[in-house]
Amino acid sequence: MVENLEKRFLINEILVDLSNLSVCVDGSWRSIEAKHAALLRLLIANKGQVVTRDAILDIVWPGTIVSDNSVSQLVVQLRKLLGDSSNEPKIIKTVPRLGYQCIAQIEKAPTLLEQVEELSRGRGAQFALLGFFMGLVVTLLGVFITKQWQSDLQQQPVTATRITSSPGAEVFVRFSPNGNYLAYSYLAEGADQFDLAVYDLETKTTHTIKSSGYSEESASWSLDGNWLIYSRSDPVSCEVRALHVKGPIEMWRLARDSVLGSCNSAQDSAPWLEYRAGHFITKSWDKAGTYLQSVAVTFADNQPKVLNTTALPIRDVTHYQVNQQTLLYQVKEQGVYRLNLGQLGDLESQTTTLSKQSFSALSHGYEDDTVIIAKQNLSVLKGREQQLLYSGFGAISEIDVNANLRASAHTEGVAEINFYQLAVDAQSEAQQKQLTSPARMDLLAALSDDGAHFVYASVTTKNNDAPQFELWHKHAFRPTSSLLGTMPLGEVPILLLLSPNNEYLAVLSKSHKVYLISSFTKEVKKVVDNFAEIADLHWSQDGRNLYYRAKLSAEAKWQAWQFTVSQGRSEQQPLVTHSPDLPLTQKNPSFVGYKEQVREYLITALTETFDVEQLRGSLSLYQPAVYRDGVYFVLKRGHQLVLYRYLSSENKVEEVQPIGLHLYAGFTELQVLSSFDGSQVVFNRINNYESDIVLLEYGDR
Repeated sequence: MVENLEKRFLINEILVDLSNLSVCVDGSWRSIEAKHAALLRLLIANKGQVVTRDAILDIVWPGTIVSDNSVSQLVVQLRKLLGDSSNEPKIIKTVPRLGYQCIAQIEKAPTLLEQVEELSRGRGAQFALLGFFMGLVVTLLGVFITKQWQSDLQQQPVTATRITSSPGAEVFVRFSPNGNYLAYSYLAEGADQFDLAVYDLETKTTHTIKSSGYSEESASWSLDGNWLIYSRSDPVSCEVRALHVKGPIEMWRLARDSVLGSCNSAQDSAPWLEYRAGHFITKSWDKAGTYLQSVAVTFADNQPKVLNTTALPIRDVTHYQVNQQTLLYQVKEQGVYRLNLGQLGDLESQTTTLSKQSFSALSHGYEDDTVIIAKQNLSVLKGREQQLLYSGFGAISEIDVNANLRASAHTEGVAEINFYQLAVDAQSEAQQKQLTSPARMDLLAALSDDGAHFVYASVTTKNNDAPQFELWHKHAFRPTSSLLGTMPLGEVPILLLLSPNNEYLAVLSKSHKVYLISSFTKEVKKVVDNFAEIADLHWSQDGRNLYYRAKLSAEAKWQAWQFTVSQGRSEQQPLVTHSPDLPLTQKNPSFVGYKEQVREYLITALTETFDVEQLRGSLSLYQPAVYRDGVYFVLKRGHQLVLYRYLSSENKVEEVQPIGLHLYAGFTELQVLSSFDGSQVVFNRINNYESDIVLLEYGDR
């Protein structure tokens, strides 16, 4: 029946366009996902007849093991999309113990011409025609403007020039206000501290401004271009400094350098961005996390001095940029990223959410009302339209735009993130053993309780910003790893969970799905789907069942579920019996509040041993490992990363050994894993980060 309607039809008064996966409800177009469209097609094809739940499972999830509850969730979501109700159904009727039935009136959707002819036969045809043609004109005008804007972008060639190409990392790029210079920090090959450099865009030469043996990072310019504000840190101290750069660039390295204030070497450096004379925006930390603050500075008599600081009502900030009074920033709230644009001085009433995606870099655009965003590629965002500008080599980690030049500068590069194993021996310092390939990026892992089995997720490729992960298994007595399987494209694992008998690997994805991989068949099967949230995922002691809590929607209440491996399906359980008060040793990061619980436990125990801000900063870089006798954790001292363990029964801290360098922020949270007895420790670290600076020029200046 649907085929006869040519994929455009009316359900009661709702216009459905399956060719474009969209529906028009009450004059508003809404997107419809493929699964919802498949269910709708099935119900309409059997209009007036009962469609069983088994038939829906076979059509919508062919060859996939999912819970019976998936059908209920899909129907609930489709009803909500169509504005239907289970209590007073007008489209989908529930037939108890049997299935579902389409009770709506289905007819072919009239064409635009037919709509006009129908209106002309009725009263007020002239007004209807006028309204129709006015609407048509507005629509065509909107399309024309959008096409024209996209055409303008395409007609303006983007010229890419790589201005650095040395071994090591070049980061923290920032244009001078006049566009003559580009400040950045670089980490030379084999070095462990960043030096400060300035690239002259006219002469195309680089000048090293600071090479002190400390780490100079996050330089930014005052609006008049006379000062460079940057941070200088070592393992035990951090200062924010102002360097006077008025005069010949060759003399800047000898210029006056004044201390503006202190910072925490355990935290990543944050740029000071001037939005009006003497007023800067920067990021700071307190016991609750990150927040933005405004800093008032005077440069009177060439003596920089902080007058006062004011906290802004913006927390959990990942990136931020300013352009005069406009603040562009990204925050992470309860796991959701939001890209916002606000007006300084009136943030509460003049802030707009531009996107709910996660971006690795962002900046105001080179044209009004545009924003430059980046992940793997660089795009320009205007309203709801997004246009690809540049495809990078490796990840793009930051960007700065100079509107006067119609140019941008960004860093792009690749990182090697690998796992290492350490046999902890109280008598001597153990040798770190590399477990994974040095040419890969290994971001997530799990270790069996006895330390004999190690599984990890490794990034393979990226296609249109969609990552793909391979899952590997390494046994302690075998020299090589074996491939368990590959996650579907775009599915990002956030938790790996070995069964107690090590026969199965459960994988929780970022999209709230659970996959199951057998170590024998090595087949990746999706076993839990269609929940808005999943938490408290853990195995039964015999490894035959997976327990979890789930929500049908963000506003719904938690439900308890049990997935039985032998039956291949989930069943709902009483919530009271599902959530015992497990000790930390039996929990994992999928448990609600687990990470915060571990971090607060450590901070409370170690507050007299370490600086609290240093602890919080370090614990946000590495996920600690709870084991039988305590907790392993990593502390950042300047750029040095050191592995410690807290022995809970003895209430003492032991330094295990340094494990590497913290080179650059912006990567995913790293991990420490431990066997249950604490004798085997596994951790990943950034072995090498290679990045270059690329200058993009957009059309004619």
